[in-house]
Amino acid sequence: MSTHGRVAEDGSGTTRNIKVITIGLSGPSSGGKTTTSRYLRTILPNSTILHQDDFYLPEDQLPLDTNTGLANWDCPGAINFDQMISTLTYVKEHGQFPPEFDSLEDKNPVGSKPSTPIADEVLQPMKEKVMNLIPPEDRENIKFVILDGFILYVNEALRKTIDIKFFLTAPYQILKERRESRKGYATLEGYWEDPPGYFDNIVWPNYLIWNAPFVDITTAMEAGTETGVYNADEETTSRSDPMTQGVDIISSGDSSVQSMVQTAMDLLVKRLSELNSSSS
Repeated sequence: MSTHGRVAEDGSGTTRNIKVITIGLSGPSSGGKTTTSRYLRTILPNSTILHQDDFYLPEDQLPLDTNTGLANWDCPGAINFDQMISTLTYVKEHGQFPPEFDSLEDKNPVGSKPSTPIADEVLQPMKEKVMNLIPPEDRENIKFVILDGFILYVNEALRKTIDIKFFLTAPYQILKERRESRKGYATLEGYWEDPPGYFDNIVWPNYLIWNAPFVDITTAMEAGTETGVYNADEETTSRSDPMTQGVDIISSGDSSVQSMVQTAMDLLVKRLSELNSSSS
């Protein structure tokens, strides 16, 4: 299995080769990234989540939207990419987070309790499919790092560290309803609640700008001119942009959480099989 191999020391002082596979889930706010990431963490052995939201700048350092004067949490300038890449590098080398790292995002209720949880009997076959792909000799040493972020692929250095890439989205109205139903978010300073109109004034315009290479593809999908899954293997002129290359795009629409996770897992099994083939 083609992975990032590192020699690390376990608790007994013995060195072992850790094989790390990085999986990116990006897309607009409220597109299903965090919910799907948390289910993948349940399904994949020895897995952890690195949330991009943990790398926001302090609120008083965020860029201000020129039209509204509000803090702009939805642009690349709001994220400390250097710190995120440094943390990811540490995880690859040591198989765990740096000692000083504490995830605020895992304390957020967003994505933690789906309205219709997926039953264990549905998740178990997904777990078995993954285990069947991992050679027995690798099962103790393999580590899956799931990256959950609204703007993962705009940064080239970060993009190059991600082995398997997904982009999860949904139509505008569904995203807006989901975002506006949320009560707020834990931040470094305390708690943030969207002011009225924040989705239309900040979230959606920034999504269109910073994920522009994905917009034409996802708009066609949501209009029914493409399927709900736009496979990374499909070659179109839209794939000429580096941001979209090698990315599986999933538009969930109003489908269930189970359907979203099942689709992502089917594609993930395919991509893991390809990693196996490329290393053999």
